[in-house]
Order: sequence, then structure tokens, then C-alpha cells
Amino acid sequence: MTCLLLIAAISACAKADSRQLDLKYLPTVLPETLLEYARLEVASEKNVAVRTDGPNRCLGLHISPDQAMVHGGMRAEISVDFPFVQGDTIRYSWRFMLPENFIADPPLNRWWLIGQWHDKPNEKLGESWKDFPSRSPPVALKIVELNGRIGVSLVYGPTDAPQHQRCSEPVFLERGKWYRIEVSIHWSRGADGTVSVFLDGNTTAAMNAEGPNMNNDFQHYLKLGLYRHPDIRTDNWIFIDRIEISKSVTR
Repeated sequence: MTCLLLIAAISACAKADSRQLDLKYLPTVLPETLLEYARLEVASEKNVAVRTDGPNRCLGLHISPDQAMVHGGMRAEISVDFPFVQGDTIRYSWRFMLPENFIADPPLNRWWLIGQWHDKPNEKLGESWKDFPSRSPPVALKIVELNGRIGVSLVYGPTDAPQHQRCSEPVFLERGKWYRIEVSIHWSRGADGTVSVFLDGNTTAAMNAEGPNMNNDFQHYLKLGLYRHPDIRTDNWIFIDRIEISKSVTR
């Protein structure tokens, strides 16, 4: 019994320390209304930093080949579990920048995500992470590099039906430049699901897709930062600012 109490106490302390880290860094990029849904997923405090960019402050997320795995993966991410139900249309937006010395993974271009929407267990149905199936995100933004140009592609489709998942042509970016990205998702397991990705206030979508976009019928949570193939051995930062999430009144 003493051992069990000690394990519980250690676990409670770890959670408290983790939450203190969240509250130290996340207000830099999130409004107060989203803080209750947000968590940092980093190996240690070495993987996150506040940076001053002119008059603004942003959050840097760092990944290195010698860091510890986080939830079984090589990652440094901000997780925001914004609530919704199937059939809702949710608007996600944030600013991001890949620094000028950002090293990608050409020519292999192994999977490397800077944004993903992941499924989760529904506790109201008695589900838990312990026995929840491991699946790839049905909506994701993937880093690629072609002919020396770095870009981002939209990966789309539920992963329990691999024939439905597809990857868009990349939209090329400039290292060292800030971009404002807006992603509108009509969440559905049916044919009416949609995703539209807009850059820098452009009213024409840079990438879009239609069809099912949920692995299960429970809310999917957003993860921003760096999450990559474990065999990629480079040291990288990404900078993020001004995360906003809201429910659209109409489609």
C-alpha cells in the first residue's frame, strides 16, 4: 500500500510540474479562453522557449535527435483539445515560421508534421488511452522539400480506410518568413466532410479536400509544432504565435 501511495504521489507531482510548464509558456501564444484545453507535449523545458520577434513574442518548439520520446514519438508540440461534435465547422488559425537554417529531409521526405488533428478516446463510452487503437491523424499538414524548395502538403482522410487518405501537392514556403494559416474543417465521417487551408488572408484556398475526415465520431484535437519520423537526425526549431480556434455559425 505504501508503494502505491508513493507512485500516486510521484504521478501527481509530475502532472503538477507539467501544468506549471504549460502555464509558463502557453499564454504567449493562446488566449485565456483556450488555455483550459491546451497542453505542451515536450521532452523537457529545453524543447520550448519564448522568443521576442520585433514588438511581438512567439513560442519556439525545438526537436533534436537525442531527446527523449514523448508519448511514443519524436515530437515537440502544443496540443489543444477544443470541443466540438460531428457536424460542426471549426476554424483554426495561427502564425508560424520555419527559420532560415531549418533542415528538412530531402530526398527521402519521410513523414514530418507541423500540424495534425488526432482522434482520442471517448471517456463517456468507457474508452481510455490504454486500449485505444494507434492511428495516424486523418487531417495533417506535412513538411516536404523538392528541388531545394520547402513546402507543406495537406494529408487527408481517415486512416481506418487507407485507400481514402491522400496528400495534396505542396504549397511552397520561404524559410525565415512568417505565415498566417487558417484551416476551416467541417467535421464528418461522411461525404460532407471538408477541409480548406488559407494562407496570409487569401480568400482562395491554397489546399482543400472533401470526404470523411474523422477516425471516430468523437472530437479530434489539434497538435502544432514538430512531429517526425524517429530516424530523422537533424536539430530543428519552429516558431508559432497567435493560435485562435472558433466554431463557425454557418458553413
